Amino acid sequence: MNAVIVGCGKVGTELAKTLVNDGHDVTVIDNDEKALEQAAEAIDILPICGNGADINTLREADLKNKDIFIAVSPYDELNLLACVIAESIGTAKTIARVRNPLYSKETEFLKQKLGLSKIINPEHAAALEIFKLLQYPALTRIDSFANGKVVIFSVHINKDYPLLGKNLQEVREITGCNILVCAVERGGDVIIPSGNFMIEEGDEISIVSTLDEMKDFFKFLKVKNKPAQSCIITGGGTIAHYLTDMLLKKGKHVRIIEIDEGKCLKLSEIFPEAEVIHGDGTDKAFLMKQGLGNVDAFVPLTGIDEENIISATFAKNVSDAKVITKISRTDLNDVMDELHIDSAVFPKFICADIIAQYVRAQSNGVGGNVETLYRYLDNRIEILEFKAKEDRELMNIPLSRLGAKLKDNMIIACIIRDGAFIIPSGVNMIKENDSVIIVTTHHGISALHDILK
Repeated sequence: MNAVIVGCGKVGTELAKTLVNDGHDVTVIDNDEKALEQAAEAIDILPICGNGADINTLREADLKNKDIFIAVSPYDELNLLACVIAESIGTAKTIARVRNPLYSKETEFLKQKLGLSKIINPEHAAALEIFKLLQYPALTRIDSFANGKVVIFSVHINKDYPLLGKNLQEVREITGCNILVCAVERGGDVIIPSGNFMIEEGDEISIVSTLDEMKDFFKFLKVKNKPAQSCIITGGGTIAHYLTDMLLKKGKHVRIIEIDEGKCLKLSEIFPEAEVIHGDGTDKAFLMKQGLGNVDAFVPLTGIDEENIISATFAKNVSDAKVITKISRTDLNDVMDELHIDSAVFPKFICADIIAQYVRAQSNGVGGNVETLYRYLDNRIEILEFKAKEDRELMNIPLSRLGAKLKDNMIIACIIRDGAFIIPSGVNMIKENDSVIIVTTHHGISALHDILK
């Protein structure tokens, strides 16, 4: 597909990299010539310097011959206007990034009235990911497939877990749980394991199961995985706004620490049920005074990554709180691993995944489209959900016979059929209308038949 991206900031650059890696032709528009030059040096894009909402600039991008137009500049109004102009010129699909909480309540209205194909909100998506982790504090990540019928979750293996020295076949036997360990990160390496793979201390394992099986798994481990009831958030930006709203609706106690007095006043007006404290969320003594030592969860969400990391590290050392932080710079991912902070959320990765899923579905016509896409373990693993429809070369064949035809570093993790969850063995088959979840190190797969050699 041919794609045009308006905005060459962090989100736009990550999105361009994702789409280029998936094999698409990408044009990027921005009025920051230096940012465009840096992006063009790192990624195979066509840069155009100009205003993304200027009709002459958009004509220069040859929109009539483009398949998809994505506006992800920092300005909601510019993104919306740019999409309206692109749609009027003739671009088939338009996507706008809209972050303002006021607009987020009118998503469907905006889509219909402005003719948009999709509206994305990375900040809301990041808040939702944090919220999900606060419901299951023992996890480092959790996502869902098949309308919530199936989950994939990640957990860090420590020395107290009774899984050490067990191979994956033994894990299913001793836990009595219908689960599949589908990916492992060990010492910087990412592995799609076989049944004889042995679990070691320090492994980060990703597991596919139902939600009930996941809960049984943690009961076996004797690990507490109950929702956090109290939370301290530092930073009163957009993600904090969305997260606070989600937590308060669940009856949680929320304390927001914000250094800007004006923001404090606005937040206290919007969220009278929350405690909004004017202060420095990086001041260690101040954090302790605000109850960091006794809180269930601590979520640093300031606009400065280094401050978030320092605060998160301090919280891990002085409390038992679940610690989740937002990080903008992806080059800090390795630092997060070394510091053993519970979880880090990268909004621009989330945004890129959402759009990549949409683009893959659009680029492959009707049969076998990507239903869901997640990237795990530093984006080195892709986990995809497909609906089996027109993939006759895969259907009604025992997986024992199909296995030799699959690409390397790829497994069929589970099949959902009529609402039933199946971890497949050699005798199972893919049938029409099954939801099929694939785990692979390959990138750019857009159809179920792409899993074949």
